[in-house]
Amino acid sequence: MSFSHQRDHISTTATHSHTEKSLLQCLVSRPPKSLGTILGDKIRKDGHYTCGGRNLTYIPTSIPSSVEMLDFSFNFLPTLRRTVFPQLYNLKLLDLTRCYIHHITDDAFHNVKNVATLILTGNPVSYIGPDGLNSLHKLQRLVLVDTGLSSLNVQFNNLTGLQELNIGTNNIQSMALPPFMIKFRDFSSLDLHANNISILRVDDTDVLRRMRGNITLILSQNPILYIEPGTFQNLHLRELNIRSAFVSLNALRDGLKGLGGLNVDKFIIGNYREGNAGTPEGIYLDGLCMINFKEIEFLRLGSSASDFHCIVNATKIKIERGAIRTIENVPFQNIKELFIVLFVLASVLVYRFQFYLRYGCVLLRGYRASRQQECSYDAFVIYSSKDESWVMDELVENLENGIPPIHLCLHVRDFEAGKTITSNIIDEGIMGSRKIIVVISKHFIESSWCRFEFEVAQSWLVTQGNANIIIIILEDVEEEKTKKVFGLHKHLKKNTYLKWSGNPISNMRFWIRLRKAVMMRN
Repeated sequence: MSFSHQRDHISTTATHSHTEKSLLQCLVSRPPKSLGTILGDKIRKDGHYTCGGRNLTYIPTSIPSSVEMLDFSFNFLPTLRRTVFPQLYNLKLLDLTRCYIHHITDDAFHNVKNVATLILTGNPVSYIGPDGLNSLHKLQRLVLVDTGLSSLNVQFNNLTGLQELNIGTNNIQSMALPPFMIKFRDFSSLDLHANNISILRVDDTDVLRRMRGNITLILSQNPILYIEPGTFQNLHLRELNIRSAFVSLNALRDGLKGLGGLNVDKFIIGNYREGNAGTPEGIYLDGLCMINFKEIEFLRLGSSASDFHCIVNATKIKIERGAIRTIENVPFQNIKELFIVLFVLASVLVYRFQFYLRYGCVLLRGYRASRQQECSYDAFVIYSSKDESWVMDELVENLENGIPPIHLCLHVRDFEAGKTITSNIIDEGIMGSRKIIVVISKHFIESSWCRFEFEVAQSWLVTQGNANIIIIILEDVEEEKTKKVFGLHKHLKKNTYLKWSGNPISNMRFWIRLRKAVMMRN
């Protein structure tokens, strides 16, 4: 495949020497209008400093002390100590995503002590000194997603102004908070999604019970087996999210009973982990009668009228991707809003238009889903299974084993077992990744799933206002055949793509350009 107007946008600075990159240091860019509004006029004047993906081993001292936002993600800082940071006392947001950080020594953040948001996502942190975080007295949001944490035994007792703690995608086995967090009067959100919490006991909520309440608790995607009765008795939460948290319908039934006595404004449940769990009937949802909630959100729940007898006091009900047979004679005395997404089509039409139906459902679901959850992957790879050897031997080997490592999402390795393929594509792949890599080959063009994934990814990114698709041409494909994939031919005409060849020198340049494209922040 060849297009005469192809321009090399991605590699504009790829040929710069290391010295030239060091001279450039960081880029100053203006944040989106809404972000500038939130942070005030000063951030518009000083700019948002971006040093991401430059393979830097130090933070440039040339950064002005007035900067308020610093993106230093995808660089190399194995040890954080006090001398790493220049004095940036006006800094409010510091992003150190995937900087290969192993050690954080005492007082490491002294020179950036006024930071309000600290993001450490994707760093294999093995040691945090007793006072490694305690100099951040004004910290409000701490993100420790995918950092290898096995417990909440981290010393941050001086962070009394902390409001949000996101420690999802780790190996934490207990949701018990350290006692010193009782003093955190403004604390409002604890995100423990995708950890290894299987048992919840009464003692685990002791600190939560003694805090001021009105907290959001996210336990989604944990393999919950058992909740001890009384664990949530007389506890008030603003929101409880246990989506995809129970390993089976039996665990769901017993778990809901374990939630008895809970008072919660918004309760999110459904989308069960076990693939053959089937549709829960009323017997599995009886525990809802012991939970006091104002709003309930079901995901992937098919129910009959008898299943609703425990939610008659709700003021808002949302049933997404449900199949409601009847709701006659159900006394919704207080209901103000009822959302039911109902898909009932004849089996012949479902079979005939299965990919178009999946396409529409995924886009509807993606449009409504929240983007507050941190990305777990750097890039989602869309490819044909017949090209898997190249993906594993070349793509994975060069990106994931490089410095800094780039974390890829592969359907064969990272999709959640028991979950529908379409849900995995949007949850783990598109929404869970910063970029999307598409490996084009003759096998790709002929694959219905590849075409579907590309179309969903393209439409999703359009709705979000992003353009994060990176095309790799693995082998020449006739231009006419690219028109078989909706939007592909047009995308290739308007955007720069990368082409793989057997030439070692060309391939070296290929990996430099690809790594730069993946790590580049939009």
